[in-house]
Amino acid sequence: MYESYQKVEEVILWQLERYGIDALLLMGTDVGEMYLKPEMSRVGRIEFLADKKDFPLINRFMLEMDYERKEDLAANGMAYVRVPGVRIVFYDEIPIENKVIKKYFSGSVKRYRRMESYKHIHMLANEEAYLYRIAKMVELYITGKLKIRDIMDLWQYKKLLGEQFRWKIVREYLEKAVWMEFVRQTELLATLWFGEDVEEQYGLALELEEYIISRGRENKHLDEALLPCEKIRLDFYWRNRDKEWSLKKQAWLFPSREYMVQFFPILEKYPFLLAFCWIIRNFRFMKRICMSKCKRMKFRIRIRLSDMKEKLKGMMNRDNQEKTPEQLPGDGSGEIAGDSSGEIPQTVEQEAKSDENGSMDDAANLDETEGEKKVEEFEDQS
Repeated sequence: MYESYQKVEEVILWQLERYGIDALLLMGTDVGEMYLKPEMSRVGRIEFLADKKDFPLINRFMLEMDYERKEDLAANGMAYVRVPGVRIVFYDEIPIENKVIKKYFSGSVKRYRRMESYKHIHMLANEEAYLYRIAKMVELYITGKLKIRDIMDLWQYKKLLGEQFRWKIVREYLEKAVWMEFVRQTELLATLWFGEDVEEQYGLALELEEYIISRGRENKHLDEALLPCEKIRLDFYWRNRDKEWSLKKQAWLFPSREYMVQFFPILEKYPFLLAFCWIIRNFRFMKRICMSKCKRMKFRIRIRLSDMKEKLKGMMNRDNQEKTPEQLPGDGSGEIAGDSSGEIPQTVEQEAKSDENGSMDDAANLDETEGEKKVEEFEDQS
C-alpha cells in the first residue's frame, strides 16, 4: 500500500494547490523515511487539517476522484475511502482532546511552515510532529486501538530525530499535559521489544504490553498510572463502547428490511411481515446453536464413556491376573478329585507297578501257548 499512498498523496496535494485551499499535512507517507526501506513502514491513512469553509470544495473534488465518503467515529472529520483500501481524512480542528496540546496546535493553518514547491500546503516541524504522534497514541490508547506498529513508529521516529531535536521544549508540554509517564512507559516498552535491555523496572511497561496484545482490555490501574488526567474520557469511552455493543447486538437481532428481503422475498410485497420474519430467523439461529451445542455434548459424553470402558477393562484384566496364580497350585497337588465313575485315580508309582505286572503276565501267556502248539505238533507226527 505504500506506493498507492504515495501516488494518492501527490494527487491530493496537487488538487489542494490547484483550488488554492490552505491545508496542513498532519500525517502522510513520510513515515517511510524512518525505516531502512520504505516498504517496511505502514501507512494507515493520510490526514489533513483545513478550514471548514473549504470542506464543500474538498468534498466535490474527492467525489470526482471516485472516493466514497464515510463518517469518522473516532474524531470529527471527513473520511474518504477508495479501493484498494486507501483512506484520507480531513479535519477542521486538531483531533486531540487534551486542552494543553489542543491550545498548542490552535490557530490558523497558514502559521505553519510551507512545504517546498507549494504555496498552500503546509507541514509540521519536527517538535510539532513528535507531539502530534504522542497525542495520536494517547487517543488510540483511550479508544483501545493502540498497536505494536504505533510503538515501533515512535521508536523509529525518536531514533531519527537524534540529539539536535529540542527535547526540552517537548518535555515541558508533555509535563503540562501530564503525559510524561505515558511517554516513559511506551519508550521503555519499545526498548524492551526493539532495543537492548535496560536495568529498570518493567512493571507498568508489561501491563501496557498486555493491554496492547489484548486489544484494549480494561485496566483501571494502568489508566490511572499513565493518564491520570484523562480518567473522565476513559470512563466515557468504556460506557460509550458498552452502548455501541448493545446497538450492534440489536442490529444483529433485528436487521433492516433491505437485508431481510434477501432471505424472505415475500417482504417485497408484504413489508408488514417483517416482525414474523425476524422471529423465524432468530428461531433458526437458536435451533442451529442448540444443535451445535447438543453435538458437542454428545461428543464429550462418548469420549467419557469410552474412557470409562477402557478403565473397567483394565481393572478386570488386573483382577484376572491376580486370581490365576493362586488357583493353579491347588488344582494339581492339593486336592484329589474323583472321576464321574467314582474310581480313585492311581499315583505315579502304582501306575508303574501295574505296568510291570501286566508285562509279566503277557510273557507267561505267550510261553503257555507256544508249549501247547509244540505238544500238538508232536502228537500229529506220532
